[in-house]
Amino acid sequence: MRILLVDDDPVLALLAAATLADEHEVIGPAYDASHALLLAAQYKADVAFVDINLNGHDEGIALARGLWARHGVASLFVSGQVGAARAHSDAAIGLLRKPYAPEDLNQCALIAQAILDGHSLGTLHPPGSLEIFSTAFPRRASG
Repeated sequence: MRILLVDDDPVLALLAAATLADEHEVIGPAYDASHALLLAAQYKADVAFVDINLNGHDEGIALARGLWARHGVASLFVSGQVGAARAHSDAAIGLLRKPYAPEDLNQCALIAQAILDGHSLGTLHPPGSLEIFSTAFPRRASG
């Protein structure tokens, strides 16, 4: 799975990238919305892991909407901004709450892939820090 990683905290972003790189192809990390949109235009991501609070603002919400509208890339919010994520639950598959255990990232990638492919979660067990907003997120086109 190709994951676009967006977080304005370089330490968290690099740790997340290192964790995900064991099982997935990581695009980025991008540290702001404009860099994320540039990477999305250059590389075909399957999903984006997006922090809501980018550079002190809730830019991640508009970014998630833009990634879907412009590039067909669905997002999973990765943030401590629970209220904002829930208020904009239509913009993402769900929310991985910070702080999270590093191993939760790979499990969330598998869950996102199942949702986007239109499969049931089956034996996949969401980590306690993951809140799934909808398992009926619009399916991505095959091809």
